[in-house]
Amino acid sequence: MDIDKIQNSCLICGGGTRVVWKEKKYIARRCKRCDVIFCPPASNLTNLYDEKYFFQWYIKSYFKRKRYLQKLFSNIEKKITLPRGNLLDIGCGTGIFLELAKKRNFNITGLDISPFAVEHCKKRGFDVIYGDIRQAKFIDNYFNIVTMLDVIAHVDYPLEYLKSVNKILKDNGLIIIKTPVHSMFLFHIANLLKFTGKSKSLLHIPAQIFHFNFRSIRNLLFLAGFESVCVIQTRDLPGFFLSLSPGAIFLYLVKILFQPFFVPDSIIIIGRKYKIGQ
Repeated sequence: MDIDKIQNSCLICGGGTRVVWKEKKYIARRCKRCDVIFCPPASNLTNLYDEKYFFQWYIKSYFKRKRYLQKLFSNIEKKITLPRGNLLDIGCGTGIFLELAKKRNFNITGLDISPFAVEHCKKRGFDVIYGDIRQAKFIDNYFNIVTMLDVIAHVDYPLEYLKSVNKILKDNGLIIIKTPVHSMFLFHIANLLKFTGKSKSLLHIPAQIFHFNFRSIRNLLFLAGFESVCVIQTRDLPGFFLSLSPGAIFLYLVKILFQPFFVPDSIIIIGRKYKIGQ
């Protein structure tokens, strides 16, 4: 990443920024224009998504994850009619969402940057491609739906990703994004808890690069050529129930303590690609 650009401007809209949190080598900045907060990692995170990661957080908790995603899928279908056809799941992981979409008669394709996840999905019989959406050679105007569940906050340049998605979606095609909601209140708490040495766990740093709120995620979609058609507030599957790691336990206890002040853990935002000439 361009360090000068990181220090002086927003990685999405180019607006000016100010520091809102820092701990040791990590610094989070908030854009004064579009409200997004970002904290670039100190090193490449690709190696994070290995067999150990997926076993701990997905394979071991397969049935919990499946029940959670089943409910999430149903909630989406209650809010909007999904066009049947070609569906691409970016960051498909171990393929649980692909499995649910296939049962709903979508023509499914997965994409992931983890070699382990790709091989795991292929063994399950899914059509999954290794790589980054910006370099993937998909046909333009091909997919009816593209999903990005807990992905957009972890990529280096979200606007580039969404512009690439826009190209491969049909006119009026849908993008479905699920992402954590991290308000300034959460960063205030993190600043108060820096003495614990675990405040970055509360913010999912370094794995989470971008921290969106309702305004900033809508702005991102607009810049990429989408209109926001639906927003669903949702709760995440607590990490405490999936892993007893110190970070997960810390986050769980903090959320219990400050629950009345927390907004929903995540939002699902559905955008529609602008039809050419619209």
